Amino acid sequence: MPASFIGELILQPILEFIFYFVGYHIGRVVVSVFTLGRIKCDRILTDTPHRKMRWCGTYHRRGQQIYLTTEATAGVGIIFVALVVAGVVLIYYLRA
Repeated sequence: MPASFIGELILQPILEFIFYFVGYHIGRVVVSVFTLGRIKCDRILTDTPHRKMRWCGTYHRRGQQIYLTTEATAGVGIIFVALVVAGVVLIYYLRA
């Protein structure tokens, strides 16, 4: 019981902060660079109508422009960081 209490009160806000704040801002840069500005990212506190969502709710259109949702942008950022860390670890172990 105390472990779940600690996890919910302390770890959950920290992990949500990492996912939504750090992951979002890294993902925003990654999406802009890799798509050359064709796909844009929603702002953090915008609420998009669910009827316009496409492909499991990860993106939507506003006119001709494609926008990734906040969660999808944060996911891209976290995946990018994980790939970079895995690459650095792999290079470190291959050199040793």
